[in-house]
Amino acid sequence: MGFWKNLKYVLSDECNGLLRLLVDHYNRRSDKNEKSIREILVKVQQSLDAQEVLDNNMSDSYRELKGSQEAIGKVSEQCGSVFSQCETIVSQISQIETDSAARGQEIRALIGEEFEKQKEEMKKSSQMLAARIRDVHSYLEAVNEPDPDAPNVNDLLARIDLLEQKNAEYESRITSMQKDLDETKQAYDAADKGFQEEKRKVFHLSKKLAQANSKISDLLVRVKDSSLETMLQKDEVQSPFVITENKEKYTITAGNIQVMVTRFANMAVLDRFFESVPDYDPYKKMYVQYQRDIRSTARQFTPRSELEDVLQAFVGVVQEDLIAKMVEALYRRMRSGSAEFEEKLLEALNQYLEAIGFYCRDGLKVGEVFQEEDLKDMECAQDTRAEGREQGEILEIQLYPYYINFIDKYGKRKKMHTKGMMTVA
Repeated sequence: MGFWKNLKYVLSDECNGLLRLLVDHYNRRSDKNEKSIREILVKVQQSLDAQEVLDNNMSDSYRELKGSQEAIGKVSEQCGSVFSQCETIVSQISQIETDSAARGQEIRALIGEEFEKQKEEMKKSSQMLAARIRDVHSYLEAVNEPDPDAPNVNDLLARIDLLEQKNAEYESRITSMQKDLDETKQAYDAADKGFQEEKRKVFHLSKKLAQANSKISDLLVRVKDSSLETMLQKDEVQSPFVITENKEKYTITAGNIQVMVTRFANMAVLDRFFESVPDYDPYKKMYVQYQRDIRSTARQFTPRSELEDVLQAFVGVVQEDLIAKMVEALYRRMRSGSAEFEEKLLEALNQYLEAIGFYCRDGLKVGEVFQEEDLKDMECAQDTRAEGREQGEILEIQLYPYYINFIDKYGKRKKMHTKGMMTVA
């Protein structure tokens, strides 16, 4: 502020000097000093302008200085508040230090007491451990005392060497005997293989001879009343389990899936048979289970489903509930003796399966040797106790494979079947 004031005084003095010089020139004005008067007037005007600018700047500086003074006052008040808070914090820290010192003394006292207790306990433990060590040491000394009755170690080692030598001799003899045994076994296997082959040939020839004798006997009995062609024919009784009606029929196509489902669900012939059968009958329980499974399977598919998927699901239910359970039970019961109820049930069951489209592969016969292709649709169980039978001869057919024909969406004729079961020698 003093700088601006001094500058103002300087400008005022300069302006007053210029005014005096102007008056002096004006009083002595002439043509020569007119120009000097105008120059002095210009300088006076510039001095006045500079003084006005200086006055404006002094006013602005004063206002800024006043604002700065107010801001400094506010900062001074905030500093006073901060100093007051700092004094409070310092007093709190002093109090905390005092409390910490008191607590430290208490903790040291507690630690000292606890250390004395642990020291006493460790002393007792050390005494007990020392006593135990003395007992163990005494026991070890007693154990390590030499036994007067113990055998001499050198004698034992000599006996071990002798036994190892004898064991090596025995192993050598056993190896030689094993080699001789293997050679004898190989010779026996070769001889037995040749014997079995000759036995099979003899049995096959004797079987053919017996069949020829049977035919000759039949011819001799019937030669008077029958022609040669009639005499050469042999009547064979077909198994009641065999169905052959649908062997050449292809009625199931990809366009009539709903018709096929309706066939499986139409169990009227079996419903009529089981009307008078009590609910506790095992066959009726099997039939009720089959009804539930067929209906559950039918609800899984729509007319847009793939034919092979639908047919495979239904054939699986027939295999599981009818063939593997009901038909097998009927076979066991009918084989054991008279079974009038089972015969009627089998007749009704065959009618139902024929209505669906099933038939049995009838190329299988008891007494013949099964072929490799028979294993595609048959499960084969071997009977090792069958004596006097040719290897692979069919001894019994428990279940026939059931086939069903269909035409897929490409027009190809295909078949689907269940698994049969037979016993062979």
